[in-house]
Amino acid sequence: MGRVEDVAEVAAAALLTEEQAAQRLGLSANRVRWLTVNGHLRRGVTPDRGVGGVTEESVEQERVWRSNATALQRLRRGLTYAFTWLA
Repeated sequence: MGRVEDVAEVAAAALLTEEQAAQRLGLSANRVRWLTVNGHLRRGVTPDRGVGGVTEESVEQERVWRSNATALQRLRRGLTYAFTWLA
């Protein structure tokens, strides 16, 4: 499972709100939170800790994964969620 406290320091221009990330991925904001908790999206803050969100880079990586993932890869990810949260 991803560690929620893993936070990258990035420029404000490289951060997206959960709503912006959801729009780019075509998902709900709740699904973006789920992806963040499970380590597929990375949280980021500005160096002064004034602005937070998810990194644009991680959103782009997730978008590419979603467009290229096979059914088996999607199944494996889903099973990983189930076993992680049951343990």
